[in-house]
Amino acid sequence: MYKLQRIFSGFVLLSVQVVYWIISSIVDIKYFYQKRLALAKSQEILDWVKSQNIPLDTSEGLKLPDHLVNISHDGLVQVLHTSEDTYCVAIMIQYKYTTGATQRVKGIFACDFPLNHRYLTKIPDICHRINILGEYQKPYKVAWAFTNLEVEKQYNDCLFAVYRQLG
Repeated sequence: MYKLQRIFSGFVLLSVQVVYWIISSIVDIKYFYQKRLALAKSQEILDWVKSQNIPLDTSEGLKLPDHLVNISHDGLVQVLHTSEDTYCVAIMIQYKYTTGATQRVKGIFACDFPLNHRYLTKIPDICHRINILGEYQKPYKVAWAFTNLEVEKQYNDCLFAVYRQLG
């Protein structure tokens, strides 16, 4: 009887692991699809953001238009309109818990100006990190989307795959 319980418990644990692996695979496939779509539509999103009349030197979350809403995790993009009249957009695609209450957010960062060393810092032997706030001292509503973004891949001087730890 005890041996039968151990076999059953082992079967249940194995089943849970298989289900977890399947769900994780589906989530990862969805992320790669949305990431590819975000990369392809990044210029269209930037053009749309520019038409939204966001005041200079502000940031906010904007709901994407219906035909683009499935690109981001929640149908929103985080937008920064700098005092120099340039735009940055953070398209957050995936929120994933890593440990406890810590989340890892992955997505695409696009801007309409080339990032230079002022905003794109190199941490030796680790990564590049995007920090846009620079001379801006006032807190933005969605400042987290433009600071301490770690670059996963740089496509050009204006387009990046990024991630950030939250919590």
